[in-house]
Amino acid sequence: MPLPTTSLSLLSRLRDEGDHAGWQFSWKRFLELYHEPLTAMAAGIYRHHTGNAIPPPQAIEDVVASVVVDFFKRDRFDPNRGRLRTYLRLLTNARVVGMLRKEKPLDHDPIPDGEENPPKETPEETRTFQQSLLATLIEDLREHIPLRQFEIFEMVKLKGASPDEAAAELGVHRGVIDNTIYKVMSRLREIAANPEYQEEYYS
Repeated sequence: MPLPTTSLSLLSRLRDEGDHAGWQFSWKRFLELYHEPLTAMAAGIYRHHTGNAIPPPQAIEDVVASVVVDFFKRDRFDPNRGRLRTYLRLLTNARVVGMLRKEKPLDHDPIPDGEENPPKETPEETRTFQQSLLATLIEDLREHIPLRQFEIFEMVKLKGASPDEAAAELGVHRGVIDNTIYKVMSRLREIAANPEYQEEYYS
């Protein structure tokens, strides 16, 4: 079984309208996973182009909505040519620049072309994007291990229960918990080693 990609596996489902229910679910997940990074991205770019002015929340929400529409309609993202976060950043920068140019002339130098050279990613943007990547990693893990194994992993690694507590709650020996966690963590490392994860997270 080939290892899944992060957002790239999600992207492939976004483009497959043949499975309408799966397509709708994928768009819902995309919005859930990437709303916070896109919001941070839009706010950071807005501050960059306005001399650190506080971005209006509604304006940022409008930018995020427009970026999602652009992403859906353009369908130009090619994972072989670069990272998802870079592509989303180009779209976001273009939308912020377009919005600012429509509002009023700014008091500083003209805003550069929104399709090129977006400002550098801020630490907050990096943090939110990495959180989204972690969420997709966990989703991929959930889809590729037995449900019982994921339940044990979730209980111990995500919710903080001790192995002894998990064993008592599930009515199994402690050794079952330890063995399951070892197997799941090994599988998680395999998925995380996928080149798409590595490129999105570390590049």
